[in-house]
Amino acid sequence: MAKQESLIKLRGKVGDLSFSKHRSRGYEARMKGGVDKARIQTDPKFQRTRENMAEFGTAVSTAKQLRLQLHNLLRTFEDSTMRNRLTSLIHRIQKSDAVNARGARIFLDANSSMLKGFEFNQASSLKMLLGVHLDAVYDRLDGLATLPILEFNPQNDVMLLPGATHMQFTLAAAELSSEDVPPRPVVVKSGFVPLIGVHPMEILQAPLVVADTKVVYLVVGISMYQEVNGEFYPLMNNPYNAMTIVEVDIP
Repeated sequence: MAKQESLIKLRGKVGDLSFSKHRSRGYEARMKGGVDKARIQTDPKFQRTRENMAEFGTAVSTAKQLRLQLHNLLRTFEDSTMRNRLTSLIHRIQKSDAVNARGARIFLDANSSMLKGFEFNQASSLKMLLGVHLDAVYDRLDGLATLPILEFNPQNDVMLLPGATHMQFTLAAAELSSEDVPPRPVVVKSGFVPLIGVHPMEILQAPLVVADTKVVYLVVGISMYQEVNGEFYPLMNNPYNAMTIVEVDIP
């Protein structure tokens, strides 16, 4: 892979050269090459390649459905690597499919517990921001997701960020779905918690009734704010908001 060192930075194609900008490597140039597409689609030697392409395409579609379902939350919590990391995780879950043949493996509900622990912001985590464990549970009989937030002292238990005056907790309960337009999660938020003084125990609850066969996953987030004249503003360029899939309830 060639790198562009001149002051003239190009993007696009010039003859057999393709110019592009990578977010971490900078401007690059590469020669046109590779195996002909028609050969990949028909040659028996590329059977494994076709199988891998088919499964990866399915992983991309499944990951897109999850992102669509959580779209409103992601604006607050995702980082620039989230899409690729989520697709990679979905791809690994597909590979654990012991039912379908190679090339036709899919995301099975039985394997969805592998979603647990996924961080939507790679630079942060709930444990990093708060020294109190957050353990959400889902009760199928009551159709209720519950997040107990134990008493804590922000001065001791919270990673205090420059400019931050308050924090907020988010609990989302979502039905795992393969529909083109997946059902929206039920989202509840705490009030704005001041980062001074002891915060008493609080319980967040999100009602979500689903069919007995449906998987439910729970997402918990922590975001930081600055209060100015009674208004709460997200910290500018804050890389530390955290959101995690903390539980996956499989029927």
